[in-house]
Amino acid sequence: MSNILILGMTEFFFILFLVLAYMIKAKGRVEIIAGYDAAKVKNKKGLADFVGNSLIILAVSAFLAFIFEIINPASEFLIFMVFASMVVPIVGIATFLKSRKFFAKDKPGKKTPQP
Repeated sequence: MSNILILGMTEFFFILFLVLAYMIKAKGRVEIIAGYDAAKVKNKKGLADFVGNSLIILAVSAFLAFIFEIINPASEFLIFMVFASMVVPIVGIATFLKSRKFFAKDKPGKKTPQP
């Protein structure tokens, strides 16, 4: 029998990523993105679409991990660890690096106010 805790965590990640993707991509709630600063963003819609698509990728990968955990309960811990320690960080880092194209470049000599 599958470990209900691992299945529950995987399902939680699936729902979390799906809800965040909906809020950011469909509703345009970019202010919930970590590090978001309206003064620095040059393309709010592009940023919302890009981050929303990345969250959809994470939600689909969480759903696939959930299905594979049900199909192969003997390897469910390994499947969850690959998802949580490899897929999520890789997609997160790639999203961070690629999302910088939606931010305006600081002009030389112009100081950006620090909070």
